Amino acid sequence: MAEAKKETKKGKSLLQPILIGLLVIAAFAIGSMWTELKMLKGGTGLVGTTQQAGQGAAGSEAAPEEITELTDEQWQEVLAKPAAVKGDEGAEVIMVEFTDYQCPFCKRHFDQTAAQIDQEYTATGKVRYVIRDLPLSFHQNAHAAAEAARCAGDQEAYFEYHDKLFETQTAWAELADPNETFSGYAGELGLNRSTFSSCLTDGKYKAQVDEDLGLAQKVGANGTPTFFINGKALVGAQPFAAFKAMLDAELN
Repeated sequence: MAEAKKETKKGKSLLQPILIGLLVIAAFAIGSMWTELKMLKGGTGLVGTTQQAGQGAAGSEAAPEEITELTDEQWQEVLAKPAAVKGDEGAEVIMVEFTDYQCPFCKRHFDQTAAQIDQEYTATGKVRYVIRDLPLSFHQNAHAAAEAARCAGDQEAYFEYHDKLFETQTAWAELADPNETFSGYAGELGLNRSTFSSCLTDGKYKAQVDEDLGLAQKVGANGTPTFFINGKALVGAQPFAAFKAMLDAELN
C-alpha cells in the first residue's frame, strides 16, 4: 500500500510540470489571438500588400505603390474641385491631403502634426492647404463621413466639422448607421441641422466623393493619408520634421 502511494505521488510530480507547460503554451496562443483580434478591430491592420491586409508605407493604411511626383497634368487635376481649401490663394506652396476620416493614421496626423503645419505655414500665408477624399473600402463609415464634412461645408463649417470627425472617430466608426450621430455633430457646431440632414440623407455629395476616389487611383494615392506638396508625394502620418523639410525646400 505504501509503495502504491509512493508511485501515485511520483506520477503526480511528473504530471505537474507537464500541465504547467501546457497551460503556458495555451495562454501564449490565446494572448496572440487576442492581440491580433484587437489590431484588426482597431483598424490598424497587419503588414501586407492588400487593403484588407492593412498597413502600407510609414503610418498609412492600404499598400500604395511607390509614387514620387505628379505630372503637371495630374497636379492640375488634383487641384481642381477639392473638398475644401484653406490658406492664402497666392501661397507659394500648395499641400494636398487625400484623407479618410475613419483611418487611424489620418487621425494620428490630425492629432500630432496638422495643427503645427497650420500654425507655422498655412496661417502665415506660406502654404495653401487642400483636402481631397479617399475613404477606403474597408472603413464602413468613411464615405458617409466625407459626405458629412462636405455638407457642413455648405454652411461654411467644413474644417470645424473635419476636426469634429477626427476628435470623435472612435464614437462613430463602428456604428451601423452614423447619420444621426453626424447630424448631432452639426447641431453641436451650431449648423442648421435640418439642412445638414437633408444634404446627407439625399446623398448630395456622394458622386463627388466617388470622383475623388477615382482621382486618387489615377494619381497613385492608394493609401491614407497621402500628401502632395507642389506635386511631390509624401505618404503616411509622417512626423512634423518630414513635412518641414519638404515645405521649406519648396519655399527656398
